[in-house]
Amino acid sequence: MKITDKRPIRDEKGQALVLTLIFLLVGMIILTPLLNFMGTGITGGRVYEQKVDEIYAADAGVEDALWHIRYDQIEDLLVDEGYDEYDYSIPCSYPDDYDMVVNDNDVGVTIQNIWIPKDIPDPSPPTPSEARQIIEDENLIIIGYPSSTESTYEIKVVYDWDTTQERDALKAETIGIWLSPGFEYDGDCSLVGYYYDENVSLYKGGYAVVWDFASVPLKELGTTDDPMVITFTFKYTGPEGQLPELVSSWIDTSGVTGITYAWDDSIRLYKIVSEAGGVEIEAYGAKTKFRKLKSTISSDYTVAGNNLMEATGSGSDSYYRNRLYAEMDSTTQLIGLESIPESSIVPAGCIPEEAIIEDVYLYWTGWIDYHYCTEEWVCRWVFRWPGGWQEECGWEGSWDTIPDLRYPSSPTEENLTTLVEESAKVNIVKFDVDNYAQTITADKWQTANTDDCSGAADSWAYSCFADVTDLLVSGNLTVQEYIEEAMKSDGAGDVTFTVGHADEVRGVQRPDPGSDTYYFELYGDGQSTGYPLATPAHKYPGEHNYQNRYQWTHSSWSLIIFYRSPALKQRQLYLFDDLRYISHSGGGDNPEFSISGFLAPPVLSEEDKSHLTYLVGEGDAHYWDSSIEVNEMYLSDPPDNPWNNVFNSYSNALPELDRDTDGVDIDTFELPDGCIMPYDTQAKVTLITEQEIYVLVYIVLSFRSDLTTGGIITNYSVKVT
Repeated sequence: MKITDKRPIRDEKGQALVLTLIFLLVGMIILTPLLNFMGTGITGGRVYEQKVDEIYAADAGVEDALWHIRYDQIEDLLVDEGYDEYDYSIPCSYPDDYDMVVNDNDVGVTIQNIWIPKDIPDPSPPTPSEARQIIEDENLIIIGYPSSTESTYEIKVVYDWDTTQERDALKAETIGIWLSPGFEYDGDCSLVGYYYDENVSLYKGGYAVVWDFASVPLKELGTTDDPMVITFTFKYTGPEGQLPELVSSWIDTSGVTGITYAWDDSIRLYKIVSEAGGVEIEAYGAKTKFRKLKSTISSDYTVAGNNLMEATGSGSDSYYRNRLYAEMDSTTQLIGLESIPESSIVPAGCIPEEAIIEDVYLYWTGWIDYHYCTEEWVCRWVFRWPGGWQEECGWEGSWDTIPDLRYPSSPTEENLTTLVEESAKVNIVKFDVDNYAQTITADKWQTANTDDCSGAADSWAYSCFADVTDLLVSGNLTVQEYIEEAMKSDGAGDVTFTVGHADEVRGVQRPDPGSDTYYFELYGDGQSTGYPLATPAHKYPGEHNYQNRYQWTHSSWSLIIFYRSPALKQRQLYLFDDLRYISHSGGGDNPEFSISGFLAPPVLSEEDKSHLTYLVGEGDAHYWDSSIEVNEMYLSDPPDNPWNNVFNSYSNALPELDRDTDGVDIDTFELPDGCIMPYDTQAKVTLITEQEIYVLVYIVLSFRSDLTTGGIITNYSVKVT
């Protein structure tokens, strides 16, 4: 609510509130105890009639501050005044140019963050840098929410430990809660027996309860998983039919250096002081604000991508990808808001024209084999009856190896760096945005040894990542700016991305002794390379069948574009990109793992469900045995991605691709009801296969919440001079 929105009330004389104010003033003495629970009101001693205008003006200042709190506008308003959401020491004044004048009275307003946790840290709140570090480190998290059981509130503590020594060493000293006015603690804490003292007191307009545990090991209160989770409940009383949205919680710990205390950062309490003439009103407002962990991106997203390899044969030869493309493209469509369904779900592969691009991430993946076929023209003297000795020439082939492409038996950071960046050069690619092409280098890469894969001993898979958001592609425009400019230009429609072999390796033959025949044709530009992004299937000279190992070969890429749109509700997104190799023989990474570091919203949208998107390389349509479970629920999108064949080279997130775009799966699934519950902090992912082999490159979890920034409470007091 900017000041232009408030101009209509500047010349009012309070007529709309006169009767209400008179009633309040007359009843001031007998109603004072009740005013602490009212949303708006004025308290104080005897107020003379000539002060009505000033009271109205000061009250308007409080209402304006509450509006900024409710709609999460404080930082925008006070950005030039040095406001810091983690500074609890001093109030921050409205800017001078805000120019709030009501009833001919200049109104001055200050807002101050209030530290809620009781007795920690002692004796004063943390500094802004200390508070920010504790929240952003996320080693210890405490959150609370109303339970499904009547009049019960639930608290969850999540401890992300690094070593078993740290797991066992962390101890609970005290745990506390603060209930907003109108609600009281009613006992029945489920941790009874672990604490020796319970202290209940009036505190900052509400009630505080502090349980003293006196150094109880945290693992005794919950699980020993990583992360460790402790959940407990307590009873409360309050107005019938209302839930206590504004309950803050905190924990004080000992035993592990650097982890001393934590608090629920989603509950914010603010002190508001509004002055007009000789009237000063002091009010307190609190609100809920969904806590976003550092791994989250508050936006929406779309994906692009394609394969770089496919099979050209028929029958059993269709299992082997033998064609290696020089490059492949993918188009992202820009659409108007009128094209978006009422559910506000943006169609796959599209970006709203009014979107603001946040981040653009590029991934590419493939498989490298150190074997190769060598053919040479050989002439020999052969005795033939009756002609005698004669020279016969022809092509002869044999298998050979390139030792420096072999996955090391004892992998180290040093020899893997040599393998990826020098011997294979898979960390560089050609990246093209609407014909603005350049070679880029990965920001990070990962490898996986696939030595149990169909006899492919010492072969390996990799994934590479590059943040291309700020990459210059056209003049002085970054990728981010180029997409945004394309949206604004007349006739805006599509942006096409292309990824392929870097110019530095196209046409290059490996210089290694004995490997002069290790180079493969790049389909589409007539060149070949000794540094393929993946090893294509090739047959032993003179044989009609492929080696079984080459069922594993694959190469693909994907782009994730994160954006936000003022016209759409935004999502909370969580990106996980640890490379996972899954093999039918039971090797590779553990097919069951947990993803954590997210916090599901307290109210999940019923209209726009939670979603999961992934990039998987090497999926095969002919093996009906690949599945993914999240919290023991199958993901499925029939008929194209049935639950028992989701990694089938059909990418439902990229409708532009052909039905059988070989070797790449970029799929998006709607999560089943109950799969992710409000306030969940981790999810178990299970990758299932009996014959299939594949790599998982990334997962994006997407939540949309119906939670608003409401939850305002206020307490008023007035000083009149």
